[in-house]
Amino acid sequence: VSGSWNAAAMMEKLGDNYAQASGSLAASTGLAGDELAELEGVLQDVYKAGYGESMADVADGISQIYRNTGLAGEELTAVSEAAYALSDTFGYDIAESSRAAKAMMTNFGISGEEAMGMIAAGAQNGLDYSGELIDSVSEYSVQFAKLGFSADEMFSIFQQGADSGAWNLDKVGDAVKEFSIRSIDGSKTTTEAFTALGLNADEMMATFAAGGDEATYAFQGVLAELMAMDDQVARDAIGVSLFGTQWEDLGLEAMAAMSDVQSGAYDSADALGKINSVKYDNLGDAFEGIKRQA
Repeated sequence: VSGSWNAAAMMEKLGDNYAQASGSLAASTGLAGDELAELEGVLQDVYKAGYGESMADVADGISQIYRNTGLAGEELTAVSEAAYALSDTFGYDIAESSRAAKAMMTNFGISGEEAMGMIAAGAQNGLDYSGELIDSVSEYSVQFAKLGFSADEMFSIFQQGADSGAWNLDKVGDAVKEFSIRSIDGSKTTTEAFTALGLNADEMMATFAAGGDEATYAFQGVLAELMAMDDQVARDAIGVSLFGTQWEDLGLEAMAAMSDVQSGAYDSADALGKINSVKYDNLGDAFEGIKRQA
């Protein structure tokens, strides 16, 4: 009898918790009817999979991710589970990581799950050494996209810059941002810089304004021309004209590394899957998962 009473009490408490979580979802998203029911399904799936501290916590996280990304259904479930894995492993705020994923989705046309996988791989590969990975992805995705880079290429440039001694990740992104602005501004400084490299300034500015693959090739070509110069003083003057003070802040080695980025997939190697298989492979999480499934 006692066991039956305890089970009934537990189910009643779970029902209350679910009702409160559902109410929180409705209040924070403004959804109702079938749309709310779909979000409740995501809540159940993420909670049953063992993520989050409580049902209320999962409801809050899903609400933030939904508002930041506009995702629904299976993709919202996948991104939510990824956001909790990143939070548990690297301490990333769920709202901030989902905003970073949204920036990549918008600017590079990739899925939310792909975006989260790249963030996970970047963190594993040491890109958060200065504590700026999430902010850099959020802020600079649009600048990389303007120059025709893919999400893979953005992460590869981050990696090259970091591996070559850039003292913080923000400087790498800011160098690309400065170039994306200066390369099309039509200023005398920019025109003279392109001309000094033996390039047609009007053609270069038109190429960068158009974006796409041609802009990517042109960016790497400009860096290659700079690296080939024998006159260090002249090279630095042109570098500052096109990249701002980031040219000096990053240093020649990091800038040279950015010119050598190869097209292709950034090595994410199912980073999220590996995190899940290791992070949650323990007896405590197993029992918690069984309890939540029940």
